[in-house]
Amino acid sequence: MMKYLNIFLLLLGVYSVDISSTEHVNYKGHQVWRVIPKSKEVLAILRDMEDAFELDFWSDPVATGRPVDFRIEPKFALEIQDHLEMNGIFDYTVYISDIQDLINEQKSSRKAWTATEKAVASSLDTFVYSQYHPAEEVYEWMELVVAEYGSFVSKEQFGVTYQGRPLYVLKFHKPSSSGNPKPTIFVDALIHCREWISTASLLFIFKEMLRNPKYTHMIDEVDWYFVPMINIDGYVETWLGDRLWRKTRSTGPGSLCTGVDGNRNWDNHWSYPGASGIPCSYTYYGPMPASESEIRHLQNYIMGVGKGNIGAYVTTHSYTQLILYAYGWTEELPPENEELNATSKLMHDAIKAVHGKYYTYGPSAITIYVSSGDTADWTYEEMGIVHSYTFELRDEGRYGFLLPPDQIIPNGEEYLAGLEVLSNFVRDDYEGSGF
Repeated sequence: MMKYLNIFLLLLGVYSVDISSTEHVNYKGHQVWRVIPKSKEVLAILRDMEDAFELDFWSDPVATGRPVDFRIEPKFALEIQDHLEMNGIFDYTVYISDIQDLINEQKSSRKAWTATEKAVASSLDTFVYSQYHPAEEVYEWMELVVAEYGSFVSKEQFGVTYQGRPLYVLKFHKPSSSGNPKPTIFVDALIHCREWISTASLLFIFKEMLRNPKYTHMIDEVDWYFVPMINIDGYVETWLGDRLWRKTRSTGPGSLCTGVDGNRNWDNHWSYPGASGIPCSYTYYGPMPASESEIRHLQNYIMGVGKGNIGAYVTTHSYTQLILYAYGWTEELPPENEELNATSKLMHDAIKAVHGKYYTYGPSAITIYVSSGDTADWTYEEMGIVHSYTFELRDEGRYGFLLPPDQIIPNGEEYLAGLEVLSNFVRDDYEGSGF
């Protein structure tokens, strides 16, 4: 039935087909506009505009007073302006005047760097952390880590992507000085592939944990699992085709559009409000729970680590500078809300002390918006990992998903400060439990 509904909607022009890119998608003239809705009526107007004007919401219309950012195509600009003003919405801002200009700046930065330096590093020290790296260079970084720290770091393949690329996790298991077991933290990145800063910041962070004496205690005291790239197929697409691609690259039988939102595909409250059943939607939850190879394999791997064996889970996103915890699927507060809120505040305080950046924190559905079938709810409810967090990194909208590379290291420094707080908490909690 859904198949025929999709075809009907397509013929009506309600949404368009996503075509697998073979050339770079050009965003010349595309803009990002911001509206701060002052009423529920304005929120409803913005939601209704999504299909009519083919809006790509970068931050969703979910609460009054919260900025709503959306990408518009140049062909709709005047019509959208008239529509907003006709509905009494005059307080709007052109936040990014030309998306392609920002994309070109990122390309130019990398081109200038590779013209003078080798993209392939010979060691962790010569790897350039102030630049974004395509998938093959992230793979090479993982090899460097294992080559230099193979006595306690291992690389393990836990599956393959839809297009057949290997999915890897790095395991940092350094023997403790006492010989006793240590607590564990699991960190992932790039489930939404246009959020390049998620992986870039963590490459810098784990290098610091290995190299910088100030942070080596994090690996001495805690074991880590790190998945640098979940949605690798999509990430490759953002480098070779569509820089703003978000979803996976799967194509189901009879589907008119490519991909599924991996952060709506986890087997926890799948297909509840906060996700879409329309295949062309940016938040499409997929044909079934864990339908995506990447999510299915990662779920299985985490279950293999074992319930009760992971002290904290952090999934990394951008943007809006947030620290979120359960629940995403409902505005009901989790039983451990007081503890989670207190730990989030400690992380926020540590982050703010680095470069003065504020990270709003709280339950996901209340703090940002309702989202079902997401990572942190699955790890919290299905695996019993109370300290399951979603970090939304820089910035607050000036660049959005196109954060300049000169912000990678500053972002990594403040994110590292937050993770250090979490590492210390997990360590102390583990020791206090009597293990």
